Amino acid sequence: MNLKLPLMISVVACVLSCNNAPKEKAMPAQADPYEKLDSISWLLGAWTDSSKMGKATETWHRENDSTYFAESFIVSRKDTIFYEQAKLEQRNQEIQLVVKTKGQNDNEAVSFKLRSGNAEALVFGNPQHDFPTQITYTKIGSDSLYAEISGLAKGQERKVGFPFKKIAQ
Repeated sequence: MNLKLPLMISVVACVLSCNNAPKEKAMPAQADPYEKLDSISWLLGAWTDSSKMGKATETWHRENDSTYFAESFIVSRKDTIFYEQAKLEQRNQEIQLVVKTKGQNDNEAVSFKLRSGNAEALVFGNPQHDFPTQITYTKIGSDSLYAEISGLAKGQERKVGFPFKKIAQ
């Protein structure tokens, strides 16, 4: 009987059972890919402001993991005099505010890149847009925020502000 075959089988079995391959390490917890968008969730909810122009309402909700969606309108008496839709979208590590305003920009959406943002303020900019070139949201408290659009209009610096109060989550 040939002893080489059983000896080879034993050696192979020993090698396979004593495998020195490193054991699988526990995977580190993955960072939330939408951490930046989550950090500005204070914007979510319904906000309102009354002025001589009318009653402004802006309502933000989470559309999905990477997008917040808003509708904004101003009602004067019983007429809607202003309407727009906005999206805050996180793509990779960049956040864009995409705004589509009825009756402006041929009803096409305009993107504003987040230039600076933290738990208290968001500053979006698009220097190529006519007006506004900058949109800012500043958290005043848990139930208040100040939204401002600004830029050059007909060669003059112009700012329009909206001191919003939260009316619903």
